[in-house]
Amino acid sequence: MAYGIEALVLVEVGLESYRTEVYNMETSSFGLRANVDLLEEEREAAHQRNMKYLLQAAQHYDSNIKKRSFGVGDLVLRELAASIPTKHGKLQPNWEGPYKMIEVFRPGTYKLEILTGEAIKNTWHASRLWKFYQ
Repeated sequence: MAYGIEALVLVEVGLESYRTEVYNMETSSFGLRANVDLLEEEREAAHQRNMKYLLQAAQHYDSNIKKRSFGVGDLVLRELAASIPTKHGKLQPNWEGPYKMIEVFRPGTYKLEILTGEAIKNTWHASRLWKFYQ
């Protein structure tokens, strides 16, 4: 298909075939105009299918996510690869800590401090933290 028109094979141009014998320019141009009129509807239907697919993909992804929430005063471990990327290696531990929650900026974003009371300057997302059990 080339822009809604069937392409002819080079052999069909030189030789007589059924398609070249019954070709009518007027009905062909009428059909092309009808396709152009329906183009906006086709685009809208494709957009609706795309939105439905994205919603289903998001629901599938979210079904596998475990929500983590922490409160002020909770003890957590921090992911080492996120805090010090150059220190991360095959034989290195995956988590460091424990740290204490001192502030909740918004759900999922937290401010931490070392147990000695020194605050850490960066905020941390819940996906990079793990609950510490004593």
